[in-house]
Amino acid sequence: MITTEQIKQLSTAEKLQLMETLWQELTAEGADQLASLSWYQQALQQTEHAVKEGDEVTHDWELRKRGRG
Repeated sequence: MITTEQIKQLSTAEKLQLMETLWQELTAEGADQLASLSWYQQALQQTEHAVKEGDEVTHDWELRKRGRG
């Protein structure tokens, strides 16, 4: 298992890759196994509403990771 100290020693790019890999592994197990906190669900709904109303700007994650967008 990777330790907190090992994570602290990673570069930002390596940390982002680690996060992406972890998320892929978690979602591969099935999204239904990922319980969401009620406050988080509410925050997601508020953001979704703001995007629909044009009050929130979205950015392409793939472009952001490459330093663009």
